[in-house]
Amino acid sequence: MRIQLKQYTEPIFSRLAEYRSQLVKHPLLTAAQEGELSTTILHEFAFFQYSDSILWIPMLAQMKSKTERSRRLRKAIEDNIAHEAGIGSVSHVTLAIALMRSLGITALTPFATETFRTSATLWLSDEFDNQTEPEIAGWLLTAETLVPLMFAAVEPSFARLGADTLYFREHVSIDSDEHASWMSEAVEDVVEIYGPDCVSQITAGMADAWQETLEVPDALWRRQCASL
Repeated sequence: MRIQLKQYTEPIFSRLAEYRSQLVKHPLLTAAQEGELSTTILHEFAFFQYSDSILWIPMLAQMKSKTERSRRLRKAIEDNIAHEAGIGSVSHVTLAIALMRSLGITALTPFATETFRTSATLWLSDEFDNQTEPEIAGWLLTAETLVPLMFAAVEPSFARLGADTLYFREHVSIDSDEHASWMSEAVEDVVEIYGPDCVSQITAGMADAWQETLEVPDALWRRQCASL
């Protein structure tokens, strides 16, 4: 059964590899690795991660409520929530706050806080309400795989500012290994449960996550270029 399953999951992981390859070539990540991003852009990047750290657990909680058949997917989400909340360690919100404060940021006045309204609105939408279990699996697989790549690229730039980069390093060391592994197993479980017809739903969720992953680097790169 596992051998047969691979013919359906292989295209999923091939697409994920393509996303990884494209993301590492993104101009914002390239500029970050070369130390060319302005302090303003780095501060904005930190703010977006602070926002995500606040919004991530509520989003996962809603996704968990939609996991009706895959125990592996449900457990992956539950474990992710526990890790984000700092059960047995330090919460990611606490790490994100430490990052912001180490940059001298103690208020949100300089930033557009529309991201909170956008997420709150999305959760009320029919699109989010109709999200299927396979779509959730694909979305989380992609997000958990790609975000650590982005953090690994920008972390040295923040370190040069003297920032507390544990938030980034924690995601790179844990998400790129443990969380991505959880989601790979969950995707395989979902395909085994729902059958090959669900692959298109998984890849649709992956495509959504890919587009959402690009939103911040795309927006910040445009601002970086406009400031030159």
